[in-house]
Amino acid sequence: MNPDTNLAVAPLVTSNDINAPAELPAVDTLVAFAPKVHVPVQLEHWLRKRQVALEVVDGAAIDVEKIKTTGARFVLLDLDVYGRDIETLKHLRQELPAVRFIVTTSNGDPKFLHAVNEAGANGVILKRAYVADLALGIQAATDGKNYVSGIPSQKDGAQIQITAREKQVLELMANGFSNQAIGEKLSISVKTVEAHRARLFKKLGASNVADAVLLAIRVGLVMP
Repeated sequence: MNPDTNLAVAPLVTSNDINAPAELPAVDTLVAFAPKVHVPVQLEHWLRKRQVALEVVDGAAIDVEKIKTTGARFVLLDLDVYGRDIETLKHLRQELPAVRFIVTTSNGDPKFLHAVNEAGANGVILKRAYVADLALGIQAATDGKNYVSGIPSQKDGAQIQITAREKQVLELMANGFSNQAIGEKLSISVKTVEAHRARLFKKLGASNVADAVLLAIRVGLVMP
């Protein structure tokens, strides 16, 4: 996936938050390869109001022909159920290049999420975020953008200016170093590391390390 692809992001929401965007381009069908119990009732209601047909495939193998038959423009894929090796997603992307794929996962590891995007996902929805986030993911996919839930503002690499020292700190954060370990590695105090992290969070529009690293990877500031 092109690292320059636009990235649309949004605040975290809960399954009770259904204040999603009111307008959404017409979608004939959204096929959800996910257990029925994992598809919130609020999501079904939200889609129905917007004349989006939701077809849930529970327990069966992913069927490319079924997707073709429904004429679905979007496919929702639960990676926790259908394999985290992402080979399934790669195969679907090859077979169905015109379909927009939105995946859900409980795995928030930045390297895994980056791999999912590289495999062809148009949207990645962490399972801590539900209806409104999914709606925004569909909207972003329709607009030709990529979407990762959990980061509160839209950024791209050209907009984010970080210093050489901040880049060093960011790279060490991405590799799982603690504040103390980063300080020892760079011969700076923990307090200085914390100051660099705070500035990075502000520049990236992130509220925690995982979100900061994920966005940095997506816009090419650091390599996974």
